[in-house]
Amino acid sequence: MNDMQNHTFFKTWSKFKIYNPLMLLGLITSVAFTSTHIEANQEVPALTKEQVISQLNLSHHFEGGYFRQTFKAQHRDKVATSRGDRTTMTAIFYMLTDDNNVDHFHTKYSDGIEFYHMGSPITYHMIYPDGRYEKVVVGPDIQNGQQLQLAVPGGTYKAAELTTGTYGLVSESVAPGWEAEDMVDVSRDELLIQFPQHRDIIERLANKKP
Repeated sequence: MNDMQNHTFFKTWSKFKIYNPLMLLGLITSVAFTSTHIEANQEVPALTKEQVISQLNLSHHFEGGYFRQTFKAQHRDKVATSRGDRTTMTAIFYMLTDDNNVDHFHTKYSDGIEFYHMGSPITYHMIYPDGRYEKVVVGPDIQNGQQLQLAVPGGTYKAAELTTGTYGLVSESVAPGWEAEDMVDVSRDELLIQFPQHRDIIERLANKKP
C-alpha cells in the first residue's frame, strides 16, 4: 500500500475495537496483497521448445533430450555406497522434443522420481529386475490415467519417449545423488538376452550398442 492507502485504511479501522489480532492480520494481508495476487494469476502464454531451452538454459543430454542440473546437496555430509561416497540428492530439468524424442533404455543404482511440469506427456517404459514390464504416462491428464510423478527404483531399466507434441518437460530427483559412474548403459542385445519376452519394446527403444 502507498502512504495515502495506509492513512485511509488505519483511519477507518481506528473506529473499531480490535478483539482478535488474527482478524486484523488477515484483513491487512488481504488488502496488502490483493493486487499482487491478481497479477500472479494472469494467464501464462504457451512457450515454444526453443523458449523453454533458452529460459531454463538446457543442454543436450547424452541419453537423449535436453537437461540441466538444478540441485546437488553439497551442503550435507555424503552417504557411503558400494561405489563410493555420494551426495544425498541431486535434481535436474529434463526435456524430450519432437526432434530428440527418445531416452533409450538404461539404468542407474540410485532411486529416481520424475515430476511433470509442462508441455506434452512423456511415456515411460520400465523393465524391473524380476522381468516385469510397466508403461506409465507422465502428464497433466490425471482423469485419464496420466501421472504427475513417477518413482523408479534403482536397478530398473527405463526408457522414455515423446509420442506427441513438440516437447515435454519434467524434473528428476535422484537419491543418493547421481554421478556419471552410477549410470549403466545397456545394449539392445544385452537386454534381449535378459528379457526376451519384451523383444518388441527393447528393439524399438534400446541402443544397438552400449
